[in-house]
Amino acid sequence: MATEALMKVVDQQETLDRLSNQIQPLVRDAFKAAGPAGREVKNLLHGTWLGHPLHPALTDVPLGAWTAALALDAMESISGRRELGTGADAAIAVGLVGAAGAAVTGLTDW
Repeated sequence: MATEALMKVVDQQETLDRLSNQIQPLVRDAFKAAGPAGREVKNLLHGTWLGHPLHPALTDVPLGAWTAALALDAMESISGRRELGTGADAAIAVGLVGAAGAAVTGLTDW
């Protein structure tokens, strides 16, 4: 029920529609302008080579990495073992790279 209410609130945001109407043609035209190479990049980002959309798979990378970073930071705080903080930092970096990939593939799917 809360999810439906949240979806309704987001759906009513006219600013998002205006932004979407400006960005979508830019993305579409960028791929078109690149010709056959643009089509290949678009297919790569869609995940056609995988046989499954790539964006949903990539969204799990930052979620998992940042969850691992939270756990590692918590374990460092409890145990005092500094190497766990280094692992958390690495997990944050992996999450940022994954988030960038998810954003690019999401923009392509959009």
